[in-house]
Amino acid sequence: MNAFRVILTINSCLMVRGTSVRGAHVRSDTRSNTRRNLVTIPGECTVSNFEEVVGGMAALANLLGISNVNDISAIENELQSRCESALEPAIDLVDTLGKGPQFLKNFIDGGTTWNDNYADLEGGGLYELTTDGAVILSADKSGTVFGTPDGGTSEYYDRYFSNFYAGEEECQLGVIECCYTSSRKSATGKMNLEDNAEMCAMDLTAAKKSNHIKARSFTYFDTQEGDDTYCSGFAYEKDSFDDKVKYNTFFHMAMTTNLYNNGFVKNIPGAPLCGCVEQMPIIDNAACWKAIEGYKMDTDGNVSINVSWEDCGMNLASYYETLEGKSKVEKYLVKEKIVGINNCAAASESFMNDQMLVPKVLKAAQEYTTRSNLLDECPYSTDVSEADCEAAGVAVGGTLRNGEVVKGVWHHVSFGCSLQRDSGYIHYNTKTDAANTDHYTPVCINA
Repeated sequence: MNAFRVILTINSCLMVRGTSVRGAHVRSDTRSNTRRNLVTIPGECTVSNFEEVVGGMAALANLLGISNVNDISAIENELQSRCESALEPAIDLVDTLGKGPQFLKNFIDGGTTWNDNYADLEGGGLYELTTDGAVILSADKSGTVFGTPDGGTSEYYDRYFSNFYAGEEECQLGVIECCYTSSRKSATGKMNLEDNAEMCAMDLTAAKKSNHIKARSFTYFDTQEGDDTYCSGFAYEKDSFDDKVKYNTFFHMAMTTNLYNNGFVKNIPGAPLCGCVEQMPIIDNAACWKAIEGYKMDTDGNVSINVSWEDCGMNLASYYETLEGKSKVEKYLVKEKIVGINNCAAASESFMNDQMLVPKVLKAAQEYTTRSNLLDECPYSTDVSEADCEAAGVAVGGTLRNGEVVKGVWHHVSFGCSLQRDSGYIHYNTKTDAANTDHYTPVCINA
């Protein structure tokens, strides 16, 4: 990912009409939006950062309307108040595109014309991104802090934008991620998907409101050499600057950079295109974006936000490790989702093993072999008799418990001769309609 930076100026005095921002304060300002002699203040909203740029403490106090230049506390409080006002959401993320909540929801699930309908490679046509997605650039430069997507849906659907929720909260781990499996001609002419990640496995249940699969389901991707995947994301600590502008960062990453500029499209099967890391597949790597805090101040003392973005200089999982406010448990959970390059196979096996769905390594002797522990019994005509079970089990690496085969009638053990998954004890089950819910490994004739 190119480590370029894009600037977004967000004015604290912007007047907003006819927009819905859940939990936001809609502000009205009758003053002119024309800003004269704006100065840029890099870094956090602190008195020292501002006074250095505006020309000293007296100048800053005057801009803030504080008559006593020695009243540092009053100056700090007023400055903090103006910075907080500048960070209040001014527009619902849904309203940034002007296409309604269903379009945005479908897009971040992996659908809409932006993911599915491509212009001719020669250019032009209805689905040319410079035409079909023209609103993206104007929205990314609109000068407003984007609020939690809702679009009026909360009146009818609880957490309609499920992609941004983990349980009752918005992305509890503080990571939003997007993953792509295909590409289209971008507005900049780029046509190829970067391959920076491997998809490992996924619990589909976490994203059931995106994939619409209600039953408990899992995917083991077993990706091959030609299965290109690109993932990127960002992380933030609760109540931080990054948290307050997270939907601006999301828009800039997902809409402007990944779609408009790079042409990345289509979700990993069963996963949303974008969402909290909790809902996304286990992958081995993801690029990382971070917001850079900054402010502007005009000659009337109005404070606005000057947001820029840049590459983290490391992958997303490594960057998360640097966040001091994250607990060891949170960091462990993110590592379980972004497992590191070359760790996909081991992570997939571990995940499936947690679901009791990993077949044991099949072992074959000359006469006998083990079969998948997902089977209820040996394939047709390869059953090992009760009399031969001891010899067959030992031949494929099983062991006797107290010097003998464990025999019984069980529902949870495969029919016939088998090995217990953890101990390797040889069992013989006479129940012909057993379901093998404990995933014993059948021992069968090697036919």
